[in-house]
Amino acid sequence: MYRVALLESEVSSLRDSSLSVPDSSDRRSIVSSSSSARRWDDPPEEPPPPNHPTTVPAPQAGGSEVGNLTTMVFVKSVTARRSYVAEVAALQFTPNDTHLAAMFPRTVNVRTFFPDEPATLVLVNVRDGSRLPTSLVSSHDVKVSGGFAFRPRGADLVVACPYFVPGESLSSSSSASSGFGRVPRIEVYDCGRSVRWSKQEVPMRAPVAFSPDGMTLAGVSTRDPSRIVLARFSKEMVAVRTMVIKHTDEVTRLAYLPDGTKLVSAGRDGYLRLTCLESGRTLKRIEVMGRAHASILEVARDGTRVVSVWGRDVVVWDLGSGGVHTYNLDVIRGDGMSEGWPLAVSPDCRYLACRTEDGFDVSDVDTGKFRGDFATRGSVITSAAFTKNGSKIAVGNYDGLIEIYDVITV
Repeated sequence: MYRVALLESEVSSLRDSSLSVPDSSDRRSIVSSSSSARRWDDPPEEPPPPNHPTTVPAPQAGGSEVGNLTTMVFVKSVTARRSYVAEVAALQFTPNDTHLAAMFPRTVNVRTFFPDEPATLVLVNVRDGSRLPTSLVSSHDVKVSGGFAFRPRGADLVVACPYFVPGESLSSSSSASSGFGRVPRIEVYDCGRSVRWSKQEVPMRAPVAFSPDGMTLAGVSTRDPSRIVLARFSKEMVAVRTMVIKHTDEVTRLAYLPDGTKLVSAGRDGYLRLTCLESGRTLKRIEVMGRAHASILEVARDGTRVVSVWGRDVVVWDLGSGGVHTYNLDVIRGDGMSEGWPLAVSPDCRYLACRTEDGFDVSDVDTGKFRGDFATRGSVITSAAFTKNGSKIAVGNYDGLIEIYDVITV
C-alpha cells in the first residue's frame, strides 16, 4: 500500500499536478513509454519462432507453464579477484566508465565486516581487469566506510571517501559511563595521478554524492542522520556550507538531479523527497508505505524520473508528470521468473539487476519483464553495477570475484 503526497512549489505548473498510484490489485498495469524510437538494446520487434533457442522454458508458476523470452545475452569479458577472500560489498563504474570501483572489507574486518568500519577501495581496469595501484596514493590504501562518490568532472578519477577513525576517550565527571568515540573523516584521492588531495574531519558520512559540476559534496550528517550536509568542495578542502533538514528518520539514499539545483533523498521515514537547493523548499514528495527502507536510488541521466527499490517493491517516479508506478517483485516474477533480490538499477533507469539462486538476471524497470540471465555457478553474488549506457554489467560475489559482462541484445 502506497500513499503519495504532492507539495506546492514555486513552479506554478506543479500546482495542478496529481499523482496516481496503482493499488496492490493493479500493480501489473505499468505505463509504457510513448516513444517510438528504438535503441541498440531494444528487444526484437517480432518474437522468434517457438523453437528458437532464445525462448527459455520456465518452471511452472501458479499452475501454468510460462516461457521467458531472452532478449539479452551476457558475454564475460573481464575477471578479477581480490588477493584475499572477502565479500565484494559494493561496485560502481567510474564517471568515464574506464574503471570499476569495488569496496572490500579490510583484512582486519573481513570476518565480522561491520558496515561502519573502514573498508578498502579497489579500482579495476574495465579492459583487462588489472588493478590500479591505489596503495600509491596512501600508505594505508584507500579507506572508505559505507560508500564513496566519484567527482563527475573530466577524466580524472577523483573520489571522496568518508570513514570513521577512533577518537579520544570520552568521559564525564557527572556520569559513570566512559568509552571511545569515533571521528568522521573524509579523504579525497586523485587515483588517476596517484595523489591524495586532502584529509579532513568533516561531520559527514555515506551515502555521499557530488553535484554535477563537482563543486558540492552532499552526505548524511554524523550528528543527526535525518539531516543532509552540503559542503563546498575544492582540491584543498571540504567545508560544510549548509544542511537540508526534511526527513524525520535516517537518510539512506540521495542523488542530485542533472541540473545540480535539486536533490532527491530517501529516508527510513518512508518518504522520497525532491528538494530545491536554492530555496530550500520541498518541491515534491511521495510516501512509500513499505516494510523496508530504500536500498537503491537512481536518477535518470535526463532528470525525467527516479527509480527506487524498497525491499521487494520497485517505485518508478516520473518527475515531469508526477505519476508514480509501483510493483512488487514477488508478484511480477511469479509468472515463470525465478526469485530475485535487487542489486542495481542502470543509470538510464531502464534495467534492474537482481541476484538469483543461480547467478543474476536483468529485467525492465518499467514492467519487471525478463530480459536475460546468467548462471555464475559460483559463490553468491553480493553486488552489481551498470555502465552509463547499460552496455556492460559487473557483478561481485562473496568470495571476492569480480566479473564484467558485455550486454548483447538478440
